[in-house]
Amino acid sequence: MKIYLIRHGEPDYRAVTEKHYVGYGRDLGGLTPAGIQQAQQCARRPELQQAQVILTSPFTRAMATTLEIARQVAAPVKVELGLHEWQPDRTGTLIENNQQVSQSYAQYKRTPHSRPADFPYPYETADELQARVTAVFDQYVTQYDCIICVTHGEVMSQFVHQDQFDYCEIQSINYPN
Repeated sequence: MKIYLIRHGEPDYRAVTEKHYVGYGRDLGGLTPAGIQQAQQCARRPELQQAQVILTSPFTRAMATTLEIARQVAAPVKVELGLHEWQPDRTGTLIENNQQVSQSYAQYKRTPHSRPADFPYPYETADELQARVTAVFDQYVTQYDCIICVTHGEVMSQFVHQDQFDYCEIQSINYPN
């Protein structure tokens, strides 16, 4: 199955910052006007027209990107919980600010496959993230030949060995490898 992995457009966190949302509340941030334009340009890419279904992360920035893509690609959309971004705190209760998220991410980048026992935030390991996303893809592999997956940079890095992705960057993979 061919999967077009697409990173969401440029996020806009102004509204959630003004409301003092933290943790998962930050994931309600949408797209900037530039992010909407990025998604619209991405949607016009001819290779996406062969997709039979569009899968999206439940985070608002990904769903807003998917909305723009779905306007151009004639395929049903399915929101998949397992396509969300990497978790800096699997409990969802310990991290209270962006500095703690940054601390968790820095430790994750140092030790992506294991969490130090004394580290205060139980972040999601790379292996856990990949298993979560693979479980989603496994549900579609026998039904579809080509899908679009709108998700996040860290998710994409589990399948494309690259550290950074531009907003609305498309990477094509064959699944399973």
